[in-house]
Amino acid sequence: MKKRVAARFSRAAESYEGAALAQAEVARACAAALPAGPCGLAVEIGAGGGLLTGLARARCAWSGYVGLDIAPGMLARLALRGPREVALVADGEAAPLRPGRADLLLSSSTMQWYRDPWRSIPANLELLAPGGAFALALFVEGTLAELARVSTETGFGSVLPLRPGREYADILARTPGVRFDWRELETAQTAPTVRAALDGLRRTGATATPAPRAHAPARWRAFARRYAELFAVPGGVRVSYRAVLLWGRREG
Repeated sequence: MKKRVAARFSRAAESYEGAALAQAEVARACAAALPAGPCGLAVEIGAGGGLLTGLARARCAWSGYVGLDIAPGMLARLALRGPREVALVADGEAAPLRPGRADLLLSSSTMQWYRDPWRSIPANLELLAPGGAFALALFVEGTLAELARVSTETGFGSVLPLRPGREYADILARTPGVRFDWRELETAQTAPTVRAALDGLRRTGATATPAPRAHAPARWRAFARRYAELFAVPGGVRVSYRAVLLWGRREG
């Protein structure tokens, strides 16, 4: 599954930024939750092409930066500034960094892909030194609810099963030495047609699911017709997203 995720995002590297409207909105919220002003070493998990990086760099003025991503094609587009910023092709669930070295941990639109967030997110937070700050944003249950419903009805397409936002808050609540706040974000995009909605997803690379299906043309037609019937809005059809934002500090 992780190999398929990396391949899809790498293939979408050039089209991602233009299509990732919901991801950009979530990245802005994530950056705004970071503490403003100078900081030491920042670690970003799921840096991709830098959607969050530039926003966070301007706000936090770090002295060093390490960006991790499993998709080399995406990471190749990340703009680094000087020898104190480094990009590594690596999985956030097995981050090749020593605990307690980072002053800032940030991640947006990534951790929903984790196989074991109950283990991996606390391990990520251990990368922080005492007093280090973090802001994490990820998509949760309710994202692409329209696609999920119509896919179930028609047998066309599939979506990544997502966890509820409250579960991620519970993970942090059970992580020793972490003080945090959290809130959920909702946004909806309008695609001109059902085909355009699916093409937008393809251009972000967010199309790897655990059970991809082969489809007959009749199922596609049924899917497109039903989606348009249920979720038409002025200008096209609705595509909904829900994310959770968690931010705080690691206590000494």
